[in-house]
Amino acid sequence: MLRTYGMALRSVSRTLCTTRTAQSKTVSSRIIVPPASHFNNQGPQFNRIPRDKYKQLPDDSDYIEKFYDELQLFSQDFLEKQLHKKYTDFEECPEELVFQLDQFIELQIIPRYSKPVKETGDNHAAFPLRSIQCKTISDKIVIERYLDFAKGVKLTLMLNGGHTFIFDVLLQAKSVFDNMERSKNEGQSS
Repeated sequence: MLRTYGMALRSVSRTLCTTRTAQSKTVSSRIIVPPASHFNNQGPQFNRIPRDKYKQLPDDSDYIEKFYDELQLFSQDFLEKQLHKKYTDFEECPEELVFQLDQFIELQIIPRYSKPVKETGDNHAAFPLRSIQCKTISDKIVIERYLDFAKGVKLTLMLNGGHTFIFDVLLQAKSVFDNMERSKNEGQSS
């Protein structure tokens, strides 16, 4: 019985990380396709977000509302500091926003929360595929959360007609709500 339990533990630990790495400096095996605007609108059309008049998000739009922290961090650390933009600036090309988010995840989030090849002790560098190897389970959860966030952003844009301003509106509404809650709590404790 104890032997079976030990074997089960080994198999569980194998599913949490892999040791295969890419030969290049890529971080994962995800493919990020630039929007058609990078190719004078002659590029790939399969990742186009349909443009339409604005549609209200459903009340159960938990696919984006549960990512306020990621929405805020991406806005502050990448859009504002590096690109000097806000979500609204991508209104003409929402695919560009999705592309920038994918790049942010691939080039900043994944390296921050995963191990370099030298730390993993992996000697199989000749194998062409790579999965992300994380230092801890919490790091893996952070990466998976950002990947889910990227899917939520794309889904939001697909559902609302490709209007990116909604992300700025969500952040402003959350900020106002947090300030009201803070002042309410300060008023009760006085």
